[in-house]
Amino acid sequence: MRSLPPRRPARSAFTLIELLVVIAIIAVLIALLLPAVQAAREAARRAQCANNMKQLALAALNYESANGVLTPGGFTRKEALPGSKWNFGPFVHMLPFYEQQAVFDAVNFDPGVFTAENVTIAGISISALQCPSDASSFDLTPINVAMYASVPPGDWKQAKASYGGVVGCWSLMLHVDNPTFALRVQNTNGTIYAHSSTRLADVTDGSSNTMLFAEHDHGAFDPAGRTQYHGWNSGYWTDTVIGGYYPVNGTLKLLRLSDSAARDYIAFNIGSRHPGGANVSMADGSSRFLKDSIDCWPIDPATNMALGVDFNIDGRAIQTIRPGSKIGVLQALCTRNFGEVISADAY
Repeated sequence: MRSLPPRRPARSAFTLIELLVVIAIIAVLIALLLPAVQAAREAARRAQCANNMKQLALAALNYESANGVLTPGGFTRKEALPGSKWNFGPFVHMLPFYEQQAVFDAVNFDPGVFTAENVTIAGISISALQCPSDASSFDLTPINVAMYASVPPGDWKQAKASYGGVVGCWSLMLHVDNPTFALRVQNTNGTIYAHSSTRLADVTDGSSNTMLFAEHDHGAFDPAGRTQYHGWNSGYWTDTVIGGYYPVNGTLKLLRLSDSAARDYIAFNIGSRHPGGANVSMADGSSRFLKDSIDCWPIDPATNMALGVDFNIDGRAIQTIRPGSKIGVLQALCTRNFGEVISADAY
């Protein structure tokens, strides 16, 4: 009798249904893990941003030690003079103090920031001034030719900054040609603003409770706004100085990007790409994360103006706080000499 060949064992394999189940499980796991991975990445970016701000605060304190005053927010020139009436912002003056001596040596301080002599440095991108969570701050945009009296032919670019010196709880767009210029300078209550010469001794509210720098939300803008705002070298009021008039990350809830006048205030106020708040640095060299929920003075929804704060009521073009009006914790941190007592758990 002829023997049959031995039978091969049956090969085990996944059925189609089993494969689909495995794929579905993997997809669910990825969906669960992805937010955690993204959160970890954002935490790292936020930490790097906080380190940037700490280094800027230390650079500002070293500047103060060497010069007797904190870096100014910029100086303006009479419009009748040749050159640009606007001059350089705080980061240009501080360049040697955060290891950018070579860039400092390339600056021509005499004619102003928006001049042909200084168009080259406009395009120098400095990572210490850019928040890793705001990818748009790393983009080079075409220079705003309208700001320049003349510029040689070329593909000139403008680099950006995610940070600005804190002028106080309001901005007056100071310029030396203002009829009440000296009074308006006195009415500015932060640490770094146009024509400022703030000493640490002037920070009577305490260095640990007074801001030097804060973030602004460059990524909130459309391409036109990203070209217009936050040039790293400029001392113009919507570029490298910041105020605490509106709540942290609150301007987009109160103001509209489609409103041309409101866009300047969105550019000027504290905001960031970080979920839940923004980084700031203090006059003691530390950095803090201010939550969106930090106490702020009330804003009138009809006018978008702070309640109890009046502008130009007597023709002097200054801000006046009515007696008894609320000063929020945010405004207290923005000001150097309002005399508030703030506990650490308030923010």
